[in-house]
Amino acid sequence: MTKKSILNCPVQFDKTSFFDIVSLSVGWCISCQNRMGELVIGDSGWNVDIKNGTIKFGDKTFKSGVLGSESHSSSTWLWGWANTEANLPEIVSAPSRRAKRLLADVPEFTNGKFMLDELHTGHNLAMVCCAASEQSLCYYRCPHSEGAVFVTVEELPEDVFAPLPPEKLLRQTMEIISAFYCDHRLLVAGLLWMNDTPFTEDSDRITADFNGRQMSFLFEPVEGISRLADVRF
Repeated sequence: MTKKSILNCPVQFDKTSFFDIVSLSVGWCISCQNRMGELVIGDSGWNVDIKNGTIKFGDKTFKSGVLGSESHSSSTWLWGWANTEANLPEIVSAPSRRAKRLLADVPEFTNGKFMLDELHTGHNLAMVCCAASEQSLCYYRCPHSEGAVFVTVEELPEDVFAPLPPEKLLRQTMEIISAFYCDHRLLVAGLLWMNDTPFTEDSDRITADFNGRQMSFLFEPVEGISRLADVRF
């Protein structure tokens, strides 16, 4: 499968807006996270070695790097590249520095530390880092007594990132819409783009081509975002 960045998705979006980029990223990232859980983690426990850049699930070891950390006491996010007290090796903090470089126009990625809220969560920040990277990445939240560290999980099986067939892609879209606040047009466009599914966009619809089988998503404007109104398949 071709490795892509969500930042190159061929739809109009605000490249400085964290909300827009989360909307583009969420469909594909949740799909990959779910498959990592099913195919790799299962019921296994985890053990992260931050200094050596690895994470284990059961007896399976994967390369890993630090994205950032959540603090329970201050309700803040701290990027790995800004965590000078941790003395992280450069190779371990590399994923956070890559995200800072790729998303330099998005304030959340150039501010070393900021408050968490309903939009700005560790999960949302980690999803965008993975989707923007042009690498086959997932992430894992490693909780501890004072908060949690978010790390990348690299060198995963290719099946974790395999394209979704149309029925699964549609089901994934509907599940996210029911549980996650986002722009639905960007959600669909980002999922199709990362899924390597060709699509065309009109003013009120996106039409995907699954090897000659067409699926059309129709949208309507609602309170400043695009909402999915119908799917024709």
